[in-house]
Amino acid sequence: MNCLNCNSETTGSYCYNCGQKTSTTRFSFKHIFKTDIANKFYSFFKNDLFFTLKELATRPGFSVREYIEGKRVNHMNYMSLYLLLSAAGIFLDKYAKVTEAVLNTNDDDSAKAISKYYEFVRDNPKTFIFITIPVVSVFTFLFFKKSKFNFSEHLIMNVYKASAVLVITKIVTLLSILTSNLTFLKIVNDLFGYVVFGYSVWFLYQFFYDNKIYSKLSIFSRTALSVLLGMLFSTIFMFIYWLIEFAITGQKIF
Repeated sequence: MNCLNCNSETTGSYCYNCGQKTSTTRFSFKHIFKTDIANKFYSFFKNDLFFTLKELATRPGFSVREYIEGKRVNHMNYMSLYLLLSAAGIFLDKYAKVTEAVLNTNDDDSAKAISKYYEFVRDNPKTFIFITIPVVSVFTFLFFKKSKFNFSEHLIMNVYKASAVLVITKIVTLLSILTSNLTFLKIVNDLFGYVVFGYSVWFLYQFFYDNKIYSKLSIFSRTALSVLLGMLFSTIFMFIYWLIEFAITGQKIF
């Protein structure tokens, strides 16, 4: 039997030379739907991006722990994921009717400065990662030293967590594209601040869950403290870096 594609002689289900199936059928609506639509649609949502986002939404800590321990083939690389989501966030920000600075401030003068800070963070995702993630990782490393994960693994884990948090915060941006109702958006923005904290605690609780090392209460308290301190000090360090950057370049904050 000869291959219909390259005419090489073959005896199996696939041609040894070009890889095409040796048995082909005429096209039909059933064939088009089953082979060309359904399979491609299924494959699209099973790729590494959608798989990673699904895992971060349903079992974040467990899945990232599995990734670090070696189960990596289905996950998207942590840096690629964060940079891709950052690019998507920058695109969405262009169409927002209300900026993050306005949602997080009440004074017009301070809003101008905060707006410049948010723009800097938004436009420099790599800088944000390289400054804030190590700071956050210091606290998870110190609070969970018994877990035996090294500092590099803490860094990777926290990049995945930052990616998930970025998706959560951009939900507010999506709403601000649809409406400019400031009162509504501020309420939603405040609510999502608690959502981010709750998700971060849930993420770390799953990641470090090991009843042979920590009790449930111990894991929860360590998780909550590491999230609070990580958020506080990473924001401080990033803000200081931004001030230094502006001072060096001679730009005016106000």
